[in-house]
Amino acid sequence: MKNFIAILVMLCVAASSFAQGVYLGPRIGANFANVSYDGDDDPDLNSRTSVLYGGVLELGLADKFAIQPEVSYIVRGYEGGEGLAALDPDITLNYLDFGGLLKFKTGSEGLNAYLGAGPYYSYALSGEIDTGAGTVEIDFDDEEAFERGDWTAAFAAGVQLPLGESFLFVDARYLLGLTDLNDRDEEVEVRNRAFSLSAGILFAL
Repeated sequence: MKNFIAILVMLCVAASSFAQGVYLGPRIGANFANVSYDGDDDPDLNSRTSVLYGGVLELGLADKFAIQPEVSYIVRGYEGGEGLAALDPDITLNYLDFGGLLKFKTGSEGLNAYLGAGPYYSYALSGEIDTGAGTVEIDFDDEEAFERGDWTAAFAAGVQLPLGESFLFVDARYLLGLTDLNDRDEEVEVRNRAFSLSAGILFAL
């Protein structure tokens, strides 16, 4: 993870040297998380809703393009449903996300719309399993537990509204987890999935 953060910082520094506009601000929203399950059984799991928050840096590359590096705290997991007993408990995974979007913008000098996509690396800070009879902390160092790291592909669509020299933005995202989180069974693959809605303000620097 340290190497990934170092590379991300270097890319941000390099991009900022020729950026046509630099903005910084907070982001907050709601995350609706679940998982995809590939195995013999198909458990009926319920999504977990939580608050996400973090910081956003936008670096304008041209009139239509920008890079948006981000750091966010986000909760993933699911609430137990019917099906495979091993997945019946509620799972909570608390992540710190590092990554960013490549954004394509369109619109007038007023309201602007954008599409974006990009990679994220999620580092699990903590996690727990709630069986209903008690709560157990997840040991990510245990070889038979969940994977601590998760690579995610994010796809976003949003709008930006000028506020003087700043911007108010609102976006919706689909988060496609690429890492198999299940180290306990090689025949079962579990990957994070999520849909999020967020908003924030970008202040000109």
